[in-house]
Amino acid sequence: MQGWRLQTGGMAALLTAALGLFSLSPLAAQSPRSGIPAQSFLTIMTWNMAWFGTANQPRTPMDKAYIAKLLTEASPDVLAFQEVDHAGALLEVLPEGQYQIYLSDRHHRKQETFRDGNQYTGFAVKTHLRVEDPSDLAGLNVRRAPKPAQQPKRGRLRYGAYIVVYPEAGKPLHLLNIHLKSGCYSTRIRSQSASCRVLAYQGDILRTWIDQRVSQQESFLIGGDFNHRMADPDSRFSRTLTGSSVRLLTKTLQGSCYVRLNRPGKKASYRHYTRLIDHFLASADLAAGVTPEHLHQIKFSQEAVRRLTLSDHCPIVLRLPLHTTET
Repeated sequence: MQGWRLQTGGMAALLTAALGLFSLSPLAAQSPRSGIPAQSFLTIMTWNMAWFGTANQPRTPMDKAYIAKLLTEASPDVLAFQEVDHAGALLEVLPEGQYQIYLSDRHHRKQETFRDGNQYTGFAVKTHLRVEDPSDLAGLNVRRAPKPAQQPKRGRLRYGAYIVVYPEAGKPLHLLNIHLKSGCYSTRIRSQSASCRVLAYQGDILRTWIDQRVSQQESFLIGGDFNHRMADPDSRFSRTLTGSSVRLLTKTLQGSCYVRLNRPGKKASYRHYTRLIDHFLASADLAAGVTPEHLHQIKFSQEAVRRLTLSDHCPIVLRLPLHTTET
């Protein structure tokens, strides 16, 4: 991925003058435990921003002001974003000069992109953090699930964006940001459907990546849009990825996301999602320090959803406890 320093501007007046009507959920500013030093946590947000920066879902200045306010209040050390078309789209909504953007390697490959808008994964990381930028997990981009002994063909699905963050305390943190194949949200869908076959194949790719991290005793966190209800007790896909070496941090997080769905040529409709498809998975050492109070979902107000074009996903925020490395 390539890093960009942000040069934002022009949003301050909108933030102060235009947003009195729209309040964010109190959870946006909630701290899990009082009295714990801020440096003992790394705040990580995952958010599918819904075609952000594309003509498919254009955003007005008021939309961008609300999104900027949300990001400013949450103030994540790391934003793992999905469905962003270009780094410039984030310039308008992140605090000026505070973040470096790492956009998916896929944007370098013209044969794997679209002319009218792309759903890139990537990271925005606060500039005080040191970051290493390995190659992304490109194998998640497949046209269809290959048969045994068949070579997979690249399609136009999302790469797994991959960075290593070096916090001030604790071990290096391997972060993988994913946006998996849609259409296989639950176990009620036939596992042999085309979408579920692709998702299962992506699960095998992720399992290999996890096993590599475990074998090297590396701390890792996988976040993003799994497009699957990982907390379902009978999810075979979830069992592929979790176990003694990796835990589903969002297993008990109750979703409550009110959104407006905008479909071309159709009247807008509203949904209230209570079962998550956005998740965090972590290596056992990281998961050991995480309790339910370290996770929350930021909710949009119903008024904001009715009047603004936001996203069909609500952000999930993890306050990840950091463990000081023993010497």
